Amino acid sequence: MVILELHGIRKSFRQGFWGVRTPVLQGVDLSLEQGEVFGFLGHNGAGKSTTMKAILGLIRPDAGSVTIFGQDGASERTRARMGYLGEEVGLYPQITGPEMLLLVGRLFRLPRAVVRRRADELIELVGLGEKRSVKIRHYSKGMKQRLGIATALMNDPELLLLDEPYSGLDPVGRKQLRELLIDLKRQGKTIMMSSHIVPDVEAVCDRVGILSGGRIARVLDLREVYADQNAQVEVTFSGVDRRRLQARDYGAREVFAGETVTIVRCDETRLKDLVADVYAAEGHVVEVKPLRTRLEDVFVDAVREFSPAAPDPAKRDSEPVLTRR
Repeated sequence: MVILELHGIRKSFRQGFWGVRTPVLQGVDLSLEQGEVFGFLGHNGAGKSTTMKAILGLIRPDAGSVTIFGQDGASERTRARMGYLGEEVGLYPQITGPEMLLLVGRLFRLPRAVVRRRADELIELVGLGEKRSVKIRHYSKGMKQRLGIATALMNDPELLLLDEPYSGLDPVGRKQLRELLIDLKRQGKTIMMSSHIVPDVEAVCDRVGILSGGRIARVLDLREVYADQNAQVEVTFSGVDRRRLQARDYGAREVFAGETVTIVRCDETRLKDLVADVYAAEGHVVEVKPLRTRLEDVFVDAVREFSPAAPDPAKRDSEPVLTRR
C-alpha cells in the first residue's frame, strides 16, 4: 500500500538583493510503501529539507502534487497521523522534558490519560527518565535530540519524517535510535529519514533515494545493491611468480604487484582454482576478503551524473557532507 506519493514537485526561492528566483526542486517524484524505511541522501543544500516541508505543507510547492494516505496534500487530518523531527528541534527551554511531551499531546488533542501514559513511556524510551525534573535549557544537544524524537512519536504516527535524526547523538544514542527505528518498522510504521551517516542509513533503510540537481537521481533497493556483495573477492598471496598464474584465466584483475606480495581481484566462482594453483606453486595465501558495493560510492557516482542544485533555503545551517563513521 502506497502511503506517500510526490509527483513533479518544484520549488524555487527568491534570493539576493534583486530577489532572483533560484530553483531548488525541479521535479521530484517519489513514493513510499507502508512499513518501509526510506533513506534520503543528498549533497549540501540539495533540497532534502525543502522536500520534507513540502510534504508537511509547511512550504507550498510551485508545481506538482503531494498525496498522503490517498488524500491530496497535508490536511489537518493527515498531519494528525504524521510525526516530524526537523533538523532544528523546537523546544521550550523553561519547561521539563515530560512537560514538553504533555504540551505536544494536548496540541494533538489526545485524551489526557493517553497523553500522560505516552509521555511516561516515551521519556523512558529515549533514555531521559533520569532527567525528568531537569529544565530543557540545561539539556545537552544530544538530550534535546532525544526529546525531539520523543515529540515526533507522541501521537503514535503512521508516517514519520526525520530530518537528520542522528544529529548530536553519541554512539550509544545512535545505536538506540537504530534499534528504535527497526522496532517501529516491525510495527508497520512508514519512515522517511535524511542522514549523512552512511552506516546508519545502511543499518535501517530498505531503500535510499539520492537527491541531486533538484531531482531524485536514483532510488536504490539496498537488498539489491548488496545481493551480489560476495561476487568479487580480493586475494593477497606471496611466494609465487605471478607470470605462472597469468597463463590461467581466473577473470582476475591485478591490483598490486610487489616483489613478494601480489593482490588480485577475481570472481568468487574462480577463487577455488586460484587458491589451489597458488598452493601448487608452493606459494602462500595471505588474505582473502569479499568485496561489496559501498553506498557512498553509489552516492558519489549518482551525484556526478547530475548538476548540483542551489543551496536549500529551508535550512538555516549547511548540512554536513556525506561521511562514514
